[in-house]
Amino acid sequence: MTDSNERLLRLGRLTLKELREVLRDRRTIVTLVLMPLLMYPLIGVAFQQFFVSQLSVIQTPRYKLGFENERDGRYFMRLLRESGLTVVDVGSEAPRSRASSAFFEAGLRPELASGIEEYDIHVGLRLNDAAAVHDDPARDLAVDVELLFLQSWKPSHDAAAIIEKTLSAASERFLEARLKSLRVTQRAVPIRTIRRPVEDAEESAGSVSIAAVVPFILILMTVTGAVYPAIDLTAGERERGTLEMLVAAPIPRFGVLLAKYLAVLTVALLTAVANLVTMTITIAASGLGPQLFGESGISGGVIAAVFGLLLLFAAFFSAALLVVTSSARSFKEAQAYLIPLMLVSLAPGMLGLIPDIELSGFLLITPLANIVVLGRDLFALRASGSATAIVVASTLLYAGASIAIAARIFGAESVLYSSQSGWRDLFRPPREPQKAPTVASAFVCLALMFPAYFLFFSQLGGVHENIAIQQILGVAMTAIVFGGFPLAACRARRVPIGPAFRLPRSAWVVFAAAVLVGSAFWMLSHEIVLLVTQWRGTSIDPQLIERANEYLSRLRTLPAALVVLSIAAVPAFFEEAFFRGYLFAALRSRMTPAATIGTTAIVFGLFHVIRPNQLAFEQFLSSTVTGLVLGWVRWRTGSVLAGMLLHGIHNAVVILVVYYEPQLSARGIGLAQTEHLPGRWLIAGGLAVCAGLAALYAATRRERAVLNPGI
Repeated sequence: MTDSNERLLRLGRLTLKELREVLRDRRTIVTLVLMPLLMYPLIGVAFQQFFVSQLSVIQTPRYKLGFENERDGRYFMRLLRESGLTVVDVGSEAPRSRASSAFFEAGLRPELASGIEEYDIHVGLRLNDAAAVHDDPARDLAVDVELLFLQSWKPSHDAAAIIEKTLSAASERFLEARLKSLRVTQRAVPIRTIRRPVEDAEESAGSVSIAAVVPFILILMTVTGAVYPAIDLTAGERERGTLEMLVAAPIPRFGVLLAKYLAVLTVALLTAVANLVTMTITIAASGLGPQLFGESGISGGVIAAVFGLLLLFAAFFSAALLVVTSSARSFKEAQAYLIPLMLVSLAPGMLGLIPDIELSGFLLITPLANIVVLGRDLFALRASGSATAIVVASTLLYAGASIAIAARIFGAESVLYSSQSGWRDLFRPPREPQKAPTVASAFVCLALMFPAYFLFFSQLGGVHENIAIQQILGVAMTAIVFGGFPLAACRARRVPIGPAFRLPRSAWVVFAAAVLVGSAFWMLSHEIVLLVTQWRGTSIDPQLIERANEYLSRLRTLPAALVVLSIAAVPAFFEEAFFRGYLFAALRSRMTPAATIGTTAIVFGLFHVIRPNQLAFEQFLSSTVTGLVLGWVRWRTGSVLAGMLLHGIHNAVVILVVYYEPQLSARGIGLAQTEHLPGRWLIAGGLAVCAGLAALYAATRRERAVLNPGI
């Protein structure tokens, strides 16, 4: 414990030293203090001008209307005005009460066609039979009116549409008066369509396109705050010749990199806080909160959530910056490397500024873009929990992988001394075989596996309609993701398969206990989902149940053995090989047994809710609890074989119960997905699980020191 505290104190002192060096740089102070103070007031003024221009300075449409003679002019002027259209003489101002509506300037123009062609007037009106014109409802009326306009000229086209609508209203009004004079109860328009557009609350609040700019600016400023410290603490020190002296000190190289990373992260977070505070003050002082974020404005909870996103993103991007700057030989070279990185970062970030784009699909796992869109949704108070969890999980994995790669490059001799670059050292295998996978390799694997697994299962249903082909593709993808990635990592890092996947044999009692636990644990998982659903007050969407039943109906067209093999056995084998094999071995080299079991269980749970749905939280808890049991079995036995058997039996029982649900229901054994299991079943299942775990504990008690050397 003393050694751990001493290491932490040493890391803290080194981090403070690096932070002091960074804060002495005037460029950091400018980015940290002056930029927010200058930028956000200017942005506030720009937003105010935007809203003023949109809400107050809207020019009234003004059209010119022409008549051939005074008789036509008098008739049309009276007809249009009685129908509600604003018509004034040429040169007159629009009435103040109608300043926001279109109005017409009317005047004589003997040659209507030439006036329109010469763009002098927008619309011309002409009476073909002026003698038949009257307004007496007791007499019949049939008048033809010519409406002249220029089709290719948009103002002329718009003016013609307004005049046509007004004349139609005048015709309807005359017909109503005519029917009334004839004492006919039928109204003038038998079928009337009432247009009632549904107002979009987000668009009316101005929070879709404008508010999306705010998180994008915050993230860009956070990135900007981390750029100079990252360059100065790596390429800058190498250029000044102080990096070799620092590495030569009696401090692990990873500790040196971690101190630099924490210093860069601290500056990035200070920049984020300064920008967030300045933005909040600017919005409050300018009164733009309701226009940007709706009537309620911006709340403290939203600000806290956005700061959490900035913290998450800063953790990832600070490591990404160190990856790039550690390979540079000079300050100038590092700046040249960062220009493409910043340009690449802008592209996904701009996606968040598209109003209609949704946080789903590939966007959920796209770095920077997912943070920007999630920040926009948080401001709009419409961010879903499952989408937030996927964004957070993927960004954390990217951050861990970036730190691992940065540590690998930073520790390369070619980076520290006079060689050209350390990028080749990143892919160069070690000289000697490794005893176990490293945490860095595990994080890189997870960062690659998570988006691959997400993309595959998001698109699986649309790849092919045949259910058998879908199952075959599922088996292949499971093998590639959970088997191929870690095997490739073992080959690249020269890690033997045995230490990586932990495949020693166990006593037969261990396997018997695993069978007992696996055959009964499904009942506990079922109850966990139902209890949490009831606790949260979640009502299961009938469409979700309908889609599940439809999928099960398609599964029942396949042989039961094929279904068990593809959904139960193969996933259990490969998932245990990775989570309790490769990942467990990597984490155990740096963590305590409890921390290793808990971490692998949480990651295991996240992979089982990678597709957002209504019961994602319940499924996460159930899968995590299962992962805790499997992790404990792995720790007690020192092997993944018992866990593979337990996991496979658990999956197989669940699949068979669901597969044969119609037959079980016909025999009076009802196992509804939304109902609790019978009490005697739960008691028997709980006793079986406890008995199996106790037998496994007793069987491994004597041999654990041999089966788990060093664990």
